[in-house]
Amino acid sequence: MNVIEVTRFGGPEVLEVRQAPEPEAGPGQVLIGVSAVDVMSLDAQLRTGWGQEWFPGEPPFVPGTGVAGQVLSAGDGVDGAWAGRRVAAFLPGGGAYAERVVAGVETVVEVPDEVPLWRAAALIQVGPAALSLVEAAELKPGTRVLVTGAGGALGLPIVRLASAAGAQVTAAARGAAKRAAALDMGAARAVGYDELGGPFDVVFDGVSGEVGGAAYELVEPGGTFFAYGVPSGSTAQIKPGAARVVGMEQVQFAPDEFRRLARRALEHDTLTTVVGLAVPLERAHEAHAALESRELVGKAVLLVTAQAARYHAHGGPEVLALEEIPLPQPGPGQVRIAVRAAGVNPIDWKIRSGLMGAPLGEPQGTGLELAGTIDAIGPGVTGWRLGDPVFGQIKGGAAATHAIGDAGLLTAKPDDLTYEEAAALPVAVETAGRALGALGLEEGQTLLIHAVAGGVGLAAAQLALAAGARVVGTAGERHHAFLRGLGVHPVTYGEGLEERLPGPVDRVLDASGRGELELSVKLAGDPAHVISIADRAGAARLGVRFSSGGAKGPVDPQNVRIPIAEAFPLERIADAHRRSEDGHFLGKIVVNTEGILPR
Repeated sequence: MNVIEVTRFGGPEVLEVRQAPEPEAGPGQVLIGVSAVDVMSLDAQLRTGWGQEWFPGEPPFVPGTGVAGQVLSAGDGVDGAWAGRRVAAFLPGGGAYAERVVAGVETVVEVPDEVPLWRAAALIQVGPAALSLVEAAELKPGTRVLVTGAGGALGLPIVRLASAAGAQVTAAARGAAKRAAALDMGAARAVGYDELGGPFDVVFDGVSGEVGGAAYELVEPGGTFFAYGVPSGSTAQIKPGAARVVGMEQVQFAPDEFRRLARRALEHDTLTTVVGLAVPLERAHEAHAALESRELVGKAVLLVTAQAARYHAHGGPEVLALEEIPLPQPGPGQVRIAVRAAGVNPIDWKIRSGLMGAPLGEPQGTGLELAGTIDAIGPGVTGWRLGDPVFGQIKGGAAATHAIGDAGLLTAKPDDLTYEEAAALPVAVETAGRALGALGLEEGQTLLIHAVAGGVGLAAAQLALAAGARVVGTAGERHHAFLRGLGVHPVTYGEGLEERLPGPVDRVLDASGRGELELSVKLAGDPAHVISIADRAGAARLGVRFSSGGAKGPVDPQNVRIPIAEAFPLERIADAHRRSEDGHFLGKIVVNTEGILPR
């Protein structure tokens, strides 16, 4: 299995991927398949060799003390019912930066179904600490509170809890983004370290050093100063006075107390933090660099697994389920995309239902188009960088948090397109362009599009209009106003269609499959002037071309915009398929990952 080792004391570059034997659960332990790893500022400090008087140890070692994932097996003396549970765990001995870990059952807590595992990893350590600190402060409505390091991983949940208790919270943080995050958490005001104000009844100091010393001077006599963590590298420079000082002991817990607080943290209605960076395990060095820059808002987590919509048998939408899978790795010429949105097309549910393709030999993903950011690059790929926003077609499995795509089939996402809008384009634009090319449509000709309000129909209409053609399209009356705005002449479909047309047509694109092909051949005067993407049997019977196939290269989004009929969260992929099968909507159905992964 892969682990991340500190190979020697030094900068983030000393973190390297290594192979390690698969661990086994011993007595009193469980084996956890890791989904997400918590990255702490302390991890980055220990990597440099700091703190040897408190944390002795020499490289090589695997850092990290917090994970979330699924229990794979239980050791002797552990209830076998733990197997299969979603859990978060504290590993006091380290070793969390790994694909699998063992943890003493006394520091393992079950994760509620509604809590994503990345969020559980982000909260497993700062959640208990924030609860303990705020409980010890015994805040009352109106209590004047200062939080230093308020835009950090622990500062933000403290701000949230203190504000919820009715305290008047001043959040001190470096940088506008961190101060904005603290205000979002409920702070009454957010300031830089040169404008702390005061006095305060309670100070939560997460910075230490000179900042901590200055904050201590602002505590009213009889107030409380909480000193925890040393991201500045030294403890707060204070001269004990009339304020009570509470140190690190407030965030150090016996196992029973840890589990009590950890359960509360994961079940708490208001407790949360911000995950400002989520990167794959192999990019742990980036997470450390971000922490050391002091620019990161909230926490960083490392991702080991992805979530994907998959099915194990052909059938209706109910066969789709969201499953945890290993984070896919790109091969030569490929990239991995952290998916922000994926399009849903008729071909997706036709394949899922068994109407197309061979019987299933293994679990199958769904979705052929997506938009997101590149987060891993395979051998031989040039022209792309990590973090580049892209969209395009892939071979399958787009409805997921991470997917693999051929680098040559991707297009840079324009700034004026949202991820959902970009995800709606690839299949429609490629299919429409291919069909119009086969028809040989020329400037001045009239194109009839059946089902013009669908994704392919709208793309074909816009491409044809940009080429100087006239477009007539069949659609429900509720879509006519929108279509007129595009420059399309809309007509209702159904009996009497020929009489409703505004004049002769030169070419016909059938995107509906509702049986209009015989009339289409009559209208166009020649089967060669008609093409279908939806009625294979009818096309074969009438000598009409049927167009199918996949992307041959990146799509050009110029001149095409497709409205989003409805956007579903990824966990409702089955509902997205149902809506697509129902039809009668304008534009495209998409799914997004907003509720599944940190953004």
